[in-house]
Amino acid sequence: MESLLKHLQLENRQLPIGGGDINQAYRVTDGSKDYFLKVHPNMSEAFFQAEADGLQVLSEVVRVPKTFASGVHENDAYLLMEWIEPGQGDQRDIGKALAKIHGQKQENFGYRQDNYLGLFPQINTKSEDWWSFYFGNRLEVQIEIAKQRNRWTRQREERYYSLKEQVLLRWKDLSFKPSLLHGDFWSGNTFFDTNGEPVFIDPAIYYGHRELDIAMEQLFGGFRQTLFDAYQEVYPLDEGWQERVPIYQLYYLLVHLNLFGESYGGAVDRILGGK
Repeated sequence: MESLLKHLQLENRQLPIGGGDINQAYRVTDGSKDYFLKVHPNMSEAFFQAEADGLQVLSEVVRVPKTFASGVHENDAYLLMEWIEPGQGDQRDIGKALAKIHGQKQENFGYRQDNYLGLFPQINTKSEDWWSFYFGNRLEVQIEIAKQRNRWTRQREERYYSLKEQVLLRWKDLSFKPSLLHGDFWSGNTFFDTNGEPVFIDPAIYYGHRELDIAMEQLFGGFRQTLFDAYQEVYPLDEGWQERVPIYQLYYLLVHLNLFGESYGGAVDRILGGK
């Protein structure tokens, strides 16, 4: 760490920041200004470059930290960002800001490059068909990882393909224009600055069905109903969204199954149709 701070021309004093499961995080200083430094050992430069790219895209519509440097130093990937002092605010403003993100559109699902959700690759090869993109580039990528980690059973495989068939039969003609997504929208990835403005961090952006961000928002708690109500006022969800929420939560639960193990297996099985 001392070598990295010297490389970045920062003073050799840092305050570790808690709250993340993936990276080491520190509040650091150059003597006159504070910064937020994220570090991940033995990770490629692309890991934090993808995050910096996502922040840049989101910065066109919402408040995010500015990025100053990213790279690899002595096998440690790092990302140096603006330090934003946390404050208090109204969660309705987060809901309105999320609707603004989702108002950004493009013609195809996916993104110009692959990125990451947590430690796992997020494949963003563009597609004109939503369900092909979602099943192929999201669920089945995580299923392959689960197989490699011995967290996928024959029973889960059978139930998955049954669920996939049901979804395609019911919603194969679902039509919408791809929205920009935050991609990892849980309560730990937003906060307020001292002016009460929402700040978005740790994105995993791509263009897809905006209900994925809503599904993630409702998965782990931490947000108030006022956030969702404000979102609905600005950009009401389509009919049937409640029935699709579990289908989209399955992606995030598979990621957690692969990251943290079988403690998430029961939630995966419930969506797949198990007990």
